[in-house]
Amino acid sequence: MAALLTGAVGLTAVAGCGDSRSERAAARGRAVVAGQQPRAKAPDAPPGPRSIDCGKVACVALTFDDGPGPYTETLLNELHAANARATFFMLGENVGHFPNAVHRMAMEGHELANHSWSHPQLTTMSSADVRSQVQRTQEAIRKASGGVTPKLMRPPYGAVNKRVNSAIGMPEVLWSVDTLDWKYRDTARAEKVAVKEAHRGGIILFHDIHKTSVAAVPTVLDGLKKKGLTPVTVSELYSTDKPLQAGVAYAERMPPAPPKPAEPVAPTRTVRPPSKSPTSSTRPSSTAKPPSKSATPTQPAQPREAGGEGQPATADGDTRH
Repeated sequence: MAALLTGAVGLTAVAGCGDSRSERAAARGRAVVAGQQPRAKAPDAPPGPRSIDCGKVACVALTFDDGPGPYTETLLNELHAANARATFFMLGENVGHFPNAVHRMAMEGHELANHSWSHPQLTTMSSADVRSQVQRTQEAIRKASGGVTPKLMRPPYGAVNKRVNSAIGMPEVLWSVDTLDWKYRDTARAEKVAVKEAHRGGIILFHDIHKTSVAAVPTVLDGLKKKGLTPVTVSELYSTDKPLQAGVAYAERMPPAPPKPAEPVAPTRTVRPPSKSPTSSTRPSSTAKPPSKSATPTQPAQPREAGGEGQPATADGDTRH
């Protein structure tokens, strides 16, 4: 079952994604970083979906926002080495600068997702402009990846309302663990927060445009493993639930509620049938005419047994009070 946040009519402001436009622009155009590890040869086609039941396996979703950027290929190397998969919520304006990274994401089984074109606050825009932000990014990712169309969207800043939900027209993914990596730019802090706050069904938020964030990933992956958590994509996290719904925001997957205990069955009360004396039918009532003195007297009535009519006896073994 999922922790689920329906789109409210009012603004939903959630912490995270605090990068400035100038910082995101600086990340573009730096496709090669000195000392970057060489990437492995990409396969010819995306791998099929993994068979992971997060209702039985302790899963946690790793997500990365605002890329691709100059450190995304290094991040992909780390994920590949750990056999881990993640979800990348990408900005359309960055996709064209790093098409190889986007294609590699798809070929290595990661989930490609939409984070708008230029990271605006969608609640301040017209519905037509919101649709443009989403659709342009969809097309950019489809082109760079070789045909993969994103199915999920993360609204910048987590800001949505009913109108924006309708314009997006896709399931919306928020988060339950915010590392605030964009704010502190501290690898050790990002490692500590991510591992400490990670929990089954959680969605962890990072930004792969920051070198300090990417540097934290190896330690985070090791820490999750020690906690018994399996890193998965968002779609894998919810794969055994009902399909995610457009216009609905998801922050984490809640474990299914335990079944309710069966109601205790009350023991059956057995009532003894009343015992009648052989002469009870001839016993005179209070209104009966007294017999004639000359008549032959009847035998006196026998005493009634305990539990007779009007006083049912408690059945043997009945413990109710």
